[in-house]
Amino acid sequence: MPKILRALVRGFWALDRYAGGNQPPTRLQRFVARHPLVLAVAIGLLFLALVAAPPGTQTVDVEVGIVFGALLGLTYYLTAIYERARQRRLIRQGLWEPTSPSANPAEQ
Repeated sequence: MPKILRALVRGFWALDRYAGGNQPPTRLQRFVARHPLVLAVAIGLLFLALVAAPPGTQTVDVEVGIVFGALLGLTYYLTAIYERARQRRLIRQGLWEPTSPSANPAEQ
């Protein structure tokens, strides 16, 4: 990896730490990291439904809904991928130990 790219990556993670990125993920963040595509499709379809559902919707409204729904879904997908990388970094650095999804705290 070139030195400039390595410095950019280190700078990105330093900014992440400054913004609270060393905190353990919440339950919602763990779900999003496990299912990034589900979140992206759900957000995109929700936006499309909000744009295309009102009465008197034109064809151009549906087209705009599809385009912006896809862009919004892509944005959420990339955010979820970032969260997945952040959680991997926390595990690698020993700052957080994930529990299995089937582990019930009452049984332990």
